[in-house]
Amino acid sequence: MCYQHIMIATDLSDDGKRLVEKSARLAAALQARLSLIYVDIHYDTYHAAIGFSERSYDGVPFEEKIKKELEPLTQNVNYPINEVIIGHGDFIEELKNAVVDKSVDLVVFGHHHDLWNKLFSSTQHAINQLNVDVLVIPIKQ
Repeated sequence: MCYQHIMIATDLSDDGKRLVEKSARLAAALQARLSLIYVDIHYDTYHAAIGFSERSYDGVPFEEKIKKELEPLTQNVNYPINEVIIGHGDFIEELKNAVVDKSVDLVVFGHHHDLWNKLFSSTQHAINQLNVDVLVIPIKQ
């Protein structure tokens, strides 16, 4: 099994740093491209249709702001992050689109072992919907 493009699904939490570090080591060993994806599930086509702007209150475009907030996750990683993908709306649909558009063959997720994640796990939904390999890395609290 030789992966060509690994994509890390992350949020803006500090836990993402561990995912990026582990994924970077795997990508380096396989000489694969490495990308990050962040999906803003709170901004969707409905909000766009009624005129809500993607710009934050400080005037900085949303995508630029998110990329800046993701920088701490990649600061000490000794492997290039080829692309930071920013999606909006449905998490699974954005992942599926990115997998196809970017030729991703492995998606990496983090998973917390708490009650809320056992009840409402987006990782479980992704495993059932994506047509590529998925690596789930447990995140200890």
